[in-house]
Amino acid sequence: MEEDIFNTELGKKILALTKASFKVSDLISDLILREKIKHQVLSVYKFFFERKFQELLKELDILNGFFFLAGHLNLTKEEHVKALRNGFLVLKSQIILTMHPSSKIAVNDFFLAAEQKSGKETTLRAQRKKDGSLNDRQEKILRYFKENKNILKLADLLTLFPDVNEKTVRNDLIYLIQKGKISRQGVGNGSHYQILEK
Repeated sequence: MEEDIFNTELGKKILALTKASFKVSDLISDLILREKIKHQVLSVYKFFFERKFQELLKELDILNGFFFLAGHLNLTKEEHVKALRNGFLVLKSQIILTMHPSSKIAVNDFFLAAEQKSGKETTLRAQRKKDGSLNDRQEKILRYFKENKNILKLADLLTLFPDVNEKTVRNDLIYLIQKGKISRQGVGNGSHYQILEK
């Protein structure tokens, strides 16, 4: 049973994020915060193993908060914190899909609520057409995937839109993941996106 849990897409993401969290926590200079983070990573792992997804979401929020604090206090590199926090967001969307497989609306609502909660104006809603089709930028991203062997990193896509900020491109990628057009593999700098449709 253990092997089955970790052979799922969600299980692989949990393992990758657990590994990345431990690596980044080792770089944190404050010993107390480092140990709190490691304890929290184990708590996340435990709730995933027990398949208690509602509690798992709460534990991920706490872990995310610890890394936010570490970044805010300059105890670790900002790019490590950003990569992990992005990974948490993607993981939480996958957990919500696991909890509600027939409803992608829950994931859309989650992303909108997360952005609004952070006090930022949401650009995700503006990127979607009312009929649920893809906008011009998202169509261009899919064409770029097909022209470039179907596997790309975020940096590859950022060069495609030099006048568009990184957050907007990330939001487009999240939306394409939700639509089942692409998938994300890996965490942080080692991650890449892969097209799912031919």
